[in-house]
Amino acid sequence: MLLSGIGPRNELEALGIPVVVDLEGVGRNLQDHLNIGQSFHSTQEISLSDAESIPNLLKYIFKKAGPLTSNVAEAGAFLKSRAELDECDLQLHFAPVHFVEHGLKNPPGHGFSLGAVLLTPKSLGRIYLRSADPRDAPAIDPCYLSDEEDITPLREGVKTVWKLLESKEFDAYRGKAVFEKQDTASYVRAHAETLYHPVGTCKMGQDALSVVDAELHVYGVAGLRVVDASVMPNIVRGNTNAPVMMIGEKAARMILG
Repeated sequence: MLLSGIGPRNELEALGIPVVVDLEGVGRNLQDHLNIGQSFHSTQEISLSDAESIPNLLKYIFKKAGPLTSNVAEAGAFLKSRAELDECDLQLHFAPVHFVEHGLKNPPGHGFSLGAVLLTPKSLGRIYLRSADPRDAPAIDPCYLSDEEDITPLREGVKTVWKLLESKEFDAYRGKAVFEKQDTASYVRAHAETLYHPVGTCKMGQDALSVVDAELHVYGVAGLRVVDASVMPNIVRGNTNAPVMMIGEKAARMILG
């Protein structure tokens, strides 16, 4: 949309892009779920760390069985960082595998991980163009933890993660921790990672930063709708997959109607 001239006038004009519709909210209101947790080495060889071995690959291809049938996030839970909250603001994800720096720097051997995800971030980021050349990737500035209110619930999430992983139920499996035991703000800032749930950059609404109306039409452009997670005014309290499927189904019915 930005490359087509639909977006903030001042940003488009600065790049020499003719403005078709001046919509300040295009690219703004970026929200995402942050995950913070801990990985442990496993004392037993029962994790998914060798799931991609040749025997397991063959087992999946010919029998549709084995560790490659796992959804990786094998268990989860919703909880409150503070008892007085009306709704849960944290989600736990447990995986029988290391998860260090998006899984790109996992230590060797078997392991398991537990992460706490902030469901209600206050921090807002944005997406914007670096140039008018469509071959140039856009700039994405999530502004994670720019709002200090996001720090405290994530610290509580870290405390819960440690409480669970140090419980007696893990005694038979728990080896050495990958990260030092901390729950400080600096630890959260150093180790929090996206859970890959970006939403909100073409939000639905009626205020100055809204991009689409209640039927997902882009304001000021006939025949154009946006149908994806970017139309969410606020990020959902959970995984975004099912809500996006619902948005697609709803949009299909509106278009057919």
